[in-house]
Amino acid sequence: MSEDQRIHDAVEGNTHGKNKWAILFTVLIMTFMATLDSSIVNVALPVMQKELSVGLDQIQWVSSIYLLTTCAVLLVFGRLGDIYGKVRFFQVGVAIFALGSLLCGMATTLEFLVLARAVQGVGCASAMANNMGIITESFPARERGRALGLLASFVALGMMCGPVLGGFIVSALPWEYIFLINVPVGVVSLFVGFKTLPHVAPQSVGRRLDVLGSVLLVPGMLLTFISITMLEAGATPSTLLMLAAGLGLMVAFVMVERRVDDPLVALSVFRDRAFMVNIASLFISFVAIGVYELMTPFYLQDARGFSPDTAGLIFCVIPLANAIAGPISGAVSDRIGCERPTCVGLFVFAAGLLLVGFFGEETGLVHILICLGLASLGTSIFQSPNNSLVMGSLPREALGFGGSLAALARYLGMAIGISGSTSLLYSQMSVAAGYRVTSYVAGRPDIFLYGYRIVYVVTAALVAIGFVMTLVRMMRRK
Repeated sequence: MSEDQRIHDAVEGNTHGKNKWAILFTVLIMTFMATLDSSIVNVALPVMQKELSVGLDQIQWVSSIYLLTTCAVLLVFGRLGDIYGKVRFFQVGVAIFALGSLLCGMATTLEFLVLARAVQGVGCASAMANNMGIITESFPARERGRALGLLASFVALGMMCGPVLGGFIVSALPWEYIFLINVPVGVVSLFVGFKTLPHVAPQSVGRRLDVLGSVLLVPGMLLTFISITMLEAGATPSTLLMLAAGLGLMVAFVMVERRVDDPLVALSVFRDRAFMVNIASLFISFVAIGVYELMTPFYLQDARGFSPDTAGLIFCVIPLANAIAGPISGAVSDRIGCERPTCVGLFVFAAGLLLVGFFGEETGLVHILICLGLASLGTSIFQSPNNSLVMGSLPREALGFGGSLAALARYLGMAIGISGSTSLLYSQMSVAAGYRVTSYVAGRPDIFLYGYRIVYVVTAALVAIGFVMTLVRMMRRK
């Protein structure tokens, strides 16, 4: 079956005749809120640390547990959406996310806050695993690029606006409000969804959830990700044991999936080289997004001495470029196809990252804005056509799986980008300083810039590998 026929069948399945743009708007509200929450917390961590009277190694779990929980259960909720209805589990996700936000705002201890953030992560996973599938079912192929372009823009906007909005909220209100603002938005999104979202009947005859696979996958991913995060503080016997247990469960999961009739993860899709290139390049792009989301504020505030408010305003060029270029890229890909825009986007992204990496102590403000905007333009051009390629290569009954896998690639890539770039930055700063460095060295921006430059060169090289993969894919298809 052709890609257009798959999408046509999906649209025909929407017997309710709902307005597709109202459906898109409802999905975008939750998408923005969920991705915003993954980055808005970081700027408030120092305030939380002081008020909760905990150490830096403890407070970082407020941020980490959200990403880890989301990654661990994404594929399960994608499968549930395929079997029992994507809209149903999207709405369940909105409700759980709003509840988790309320619990976070009520937290008075670190333990309760971390637990509430895990609840948020579960809600985020349920919604984000099914948002792309809902949009793909609601739009014909000729308009899907534009719709997914808007989705990609809102994903990037949410992640990029988090530090800016979080800074303003924390400076004016108690830190709890960075969570409480989600509650009314979630409630409105939930009730609007009851009116706008279609209830497309899933093709679930004879299909069921792979319970054994789920039981192996979720704790396997959690143990693996948590132990990797803990290894940053040093290897201990308990951490290594946890890592071994997580990897063992993951191996067992793969063995089970190869034998069951209706697996949780359709391993057969990974034999499609083009699909694997689409997912791998998506993962690479979000590794890079995690890097420059973390590195840019450090450069602006520590190396250049800009105030947090000024740095936040400079940072706004990144979501601004996404908001403008994302929908345009989607519309263009609807007309000329998706493969060329993905190649162009990754090339521009790699070039922009390389330019950003060579910022110095005297780099002019206009130069900074142009280079940050260029990097953001590259990822904006890439995201929506790549999303179209990912979703268009799957049959309707696997759209939830495809959307959850894409969301997993985004969140996991971002988490690895943040943790990996931090480790690389401080290791290279230690080389430049001649002793172990674990934070910015006051009065020595040259030490920071040495590590900063290496981080960006490595990241640009990684994105360039993604560009080569997409170029080879396009040449092979031609």
